[in-house]
Amino acid sequence: MIIAYILVAILVKTSLLGLGVISILLSIFALCVMSINKLPISELVRQKFKRVFKVALAGHMCAYLSLLVKALFIDGVQDIPAFIVSHLVLHHILCAFVAGVVTFLTLRVYAQVHCKQNVL
Repeated sequence: MIIAYILVAILVKTSLLGLGVISILLSIFALCVMSINKLPISELVRQKFKRVFKVALAGHMCAYLSLLVKALFIDGVQDIPAFIVSHLVLHHILCAFVAGVVTFLTLRVYAQVHCKQNVL
């Protein structure tokens, strides 16, 4: 289970740095790792971690989709500086939001697993 927490920590860090492509690749890699049944993780925890990585993947894909949509509204050369600045601001806000959601979901998984272990 420590592998999942390490992957989430790296994902949060890359998201906060605004490295969207790396975060997308890391999310895909983590989903592949979570699909392997050799890891000593219960199925419920595995599904929860998969949801965390799917949320990160969808969030970063939406950031790049917004870039493409905004690129369609460029009318001329004079719009390019505003496009770049607005994308940088929007991209970092979305990446920080994704990192926050991923952190929150991971803390929920940790709390549920820790509480379940204390009951047993």
